[in-house]
Amino acid sequence: MFPHTESRRLRLDPATSDTARDTMLGTLLRTGIESLRPSAGAGGLMDNSCAAFLVRRRSSGDVLGFSVLHGLSPAGHVKCGLYLDPEKTRLGVGAEAAHLTYNYAFATFDISKVIVQTTEASFASFGLTEGAPRKTAVLGNHLYFRGRYWDLHTYEVHRAEWEDRVRRNLDDGLLADSLSWRIAPA
Repeated sequence: MFPHTESRRLRLDPATSDTARDTMLGTLLRTGIESLRPSAGAGGLMDNSCAAFLVRRRSSGDVLGFSVLHGLSPAGHVKCGLYLDPEKTRLGVGAEAAHLTYNYAFATFDISKVIVQTTEASFASFGLTEGAPRKTAVLGNHLYFRGRYWDLHTYEVHRAEWEDRVRRNLDDGLLADSLSWRIAPA
């Protein structure tokens, strides 16, 4: 697999500690997507991360949010965090950003699975209603944000399933016609 960072509509740009402070923390605080400890600051977003990206719209360069791979484990898994501003995204953008991030993780790291955790507030944004990754756990009333407690849902994307998806071209149309998930661009 090749670690593509561009699709037809999106581009993943490497994030820095400055973009963590300005863009990432701003997105989280403005949208209320996640509760943060005030003492953690923006640097806490980059702690234990092995890859962090700004998610941009290719046509305009607008930042839609960010994607982070963190907690790379010797056991062969990594966690994925994807935070998009709902006011700036369109149908399918969350799933597209997720697919680019999963593919980057499998193409770059020797891992067997990507672990994703989210609440019901984000299901539609990331295409978790149908054809979703495998749900492995639900922690009831685990997170407090937006004025209430939310269940935390854990999903796993396994390497064999991702490679099968790539082999069968189930993400056909996500990349430009001249690109393949398996081959580096010319």
